[in-house]
Amino acid sequence: MAANLIASTLCSMLLASVGAANAAASAQSLGIKLQDSSMDPSIAHMRIILEHTALKPGRVTVQAENQSKTLVHEVLIVRDDGARELPFDATHNRVIENRVRRLGEIADLAPGKTGKLTLNLRPGTYVLFCNQPGHYKGGMVAKVTVAP
Repeated sequence: MAANLIASTLCSMLLASVGAANAAASAQSLGIKLQDSSMDPSIAHMRIILEHTALKPGRVTVQAENQSKTLVHEVLIVRDDGARELPFDATHNRVIENRVRRLGEIADLAPGKTGKLTLNLRPGTYVLFCNQPGHYKGGMVAKVTVAP
């Protein structure tokens, strides 16, 4: 009887660890580098560099690194509605955030800092951008596609 209990416990532990390993294997990450000319004078415009431009649906952990030496950056993630550009307020030189459906944000990363955010993404196209004044129009925008 004790042997059966021990065997049952070991099997349960093994199945739990396999399940955890499968869950960890199915989680995805998306590394992002936020760059401007302060980190490299050869960079003509601000930019977002994506580790991948295609993901599978499901949980995605976005990990952003602000590589700037002088500027604060951020990352907002919105679903692409097919418009050529996001709604823009020229007076404040920013995207009008209440006119886009934000899925998440890694806010106000000081120079050299990192941040992360985990989202559950469905199939579609997503826009990632920095909404510090002037940064979106300065080139800090990228797209990622989620497809099975």
